[in-house]
Amino acid sequence: MTQPVLPALNDSAFSSMALTFRVMRLAAVWRTRLERALRPHGMTVAVMRPLAYLMMMPEGATQRDLALVMDTDCSALVRVLDLLEKEGLIARIPDAQDRRAKCLSLTPAGRKQCALFHKISAQVEQSMKKGMSAQDTQALLTRMDALLAIAHTLPA
Repeated sequence: MTQPVLPALNDSAFSSMALTFRVMRLAAVWRTRLERALRPHGMTVAVMRPLAYLMMMPEGATQRDLALVMDTDCSALVRVLDLLEKEGLIARIPDAQDRRAKCLSLTPAGRKQCALFHKISAQVEQSMKKGMSAQDTQALLTRMDALLAIAHTLPA
């Protein structure tokens, strides 16, 4: 079965937004491919995203810390964290410095789920980078990091 060809878009009417359209389009395509790869394992990007960030954060990160690095609303994140805790993938531990805050910790089951997520995500990434050299990949990462750095200096 052949994949349908993604139709070209004429963005000349929005040339000042050409990068915006491409970034949004690529993000949508990438996420769809990742969602499809995760589905047979009972995972979704929405649920796995907080776990992946927790794997990269220092131990003892709070819900607020996680919301900040994910650039998301705390109240929306709490609903996902409730689900992750119910599934035994994370533990919430009261913060010794602030009784109102909860520190997050991945459980062994959460770490195992993250390892599978990492494997599947790496496979999707490899397929999406098909034909790109290591130098092309590094250059793209450098440019994306620069854009993210600029984005974080702009007012919210």
